[in-house]
Amino acid sequence: MRFTKFLKPLGLGILALVLAGLLTACPGGVVSWGIVNIDINATNTNRCDDGVKVVVEGIQPEWEFGEALLSDNVRESGPNWVWIKPGQWGAITWDVFINSPAVKQPEGKEITVKAYCMRTSAQPGLSQRTLALADYIVRRGMPAYNVLEMHVQVRDSGSDPDYTVTPPGLTIERLR
Repeated sequence: MRFTKFLKPLGLGILALVLAGLLTACPGGVVSWGIVNIDINATNTNRCDDGVKVVVEGIQPEWEFGEALLSDNVRESGPNWVWIKPGQWGAITWDVFINSPAVKQPEGKEITVKAYCMRTSAQPGLSQRTLALADYIVRRGMPAYNVLEMHVQVRDSGSDPDYTVTPPGLTIERLR
């Protein structure tokens, strides 16, 4: 009787470990995902007196649009762009699942981030940067899978109000 008292919890523990291993081993059952996150900081700029607009090109069709975060700070947005009001900050994100073809084979694939310093009395200044997906792939899980983790920030890095093109315009930089 005493012996079975220990076998039942041991059996349940082994079953839980087996199920966890199966979920990790099956590509269809993996819950791991990645992210493309573009933080937009329009708080410390007098030059971009109409805010900062960011357009992301090269988003893959299977990536799920997350959202334009901090909607009170967003003037307008679309599926691949967001316009942040002056003096505010926000972000635009996409969820990227590990079964995405661009994540399985990232070599040669890239996105371009275009950042516009929006001005009320002049044409917007444009900075842009092309980012290779392969530079943002990390290996996770057992067995290891590619996971895309792209965290980028757009911010004003200049002080001359008539010059808004990099440098020293809007900077597009990797956060992690």
